[in-house]
Amino acid sequence: MLVPDVASGAAAELDEVRDAAIDAVRRVLAGGAERVVVIGAGSAMRTHESGTGTLRGFGVDLDVPLDPASPGGPALPLALTMGAWLLGRSGWPGDRVALEVDADASAATIAAVATALGHETRRSALLVVADGSAARSERAPASSHPDAEAFDADVAAALASGHPHLLAEIDRDRAARVSAAGWPAWHAAAVALAVAEDSAYDAAVRVASAPYGVGYVVADWVSRA
Repeated sequence: MLVPDVASGAAAELDEVRDAAIDAVRRVLAGGAERVVVIGAGSAMRTHESGTGTLRGFGVDLDVPLDPASPGGPALPLALTMGAWLLGRSGWPGDRVALEVDADASAATIAAVATALGHETRRSALLVVADGSAARSERAPASSHPDAEAFDADVAAALASGHPHLLAEIDRDRAARVSAAGWPAWHAAAVALAVAEDSAYDAAVRVASAPYGVGYVVADWVSRA
């Protein structure tokens, strides 16, 4: 729904979220990143140096390469496709890579991969694309769940804190109950940020809303170093 071509007549209802997401990406990239790592859930644990996602399944003739200079390559899952789309909208011209996090992997497996990312010597910006709850109302894609609103509020609070350990403490089973598919990406990002050399962050939540009964949170973290 963030992509205007997909949202069509409802695009204006997502303007605030879309604009905030693009601004957040630009704000973080302005901090002197040498590359961008897009993080999102998928069906395997792997790194994409190239690849292309598609939104054809949503009725629009739109393919989104991770790197516009190198189209083609393996198919990207939806979360990474959206990350690539946001990078394109932000105007980022530099290096980028995508980390697909297996949604079914154990927490230990995710942490091992994320720890290696956190020890990367290049100054990296993480672009995390993760689904909040999809059960906030009867209009939501999943059945309405009484804990969905509170779950999204706790995610927003963790993102507002700037403390990776709070983000890492988001409960996987609780996320599943409210149809929030973002847990693998949040967990990977939290571990990577916690082990990074500069692990103190100024954080801000720019938007926390629930159009169509789906939780949307836009936040940015900037290293204090």
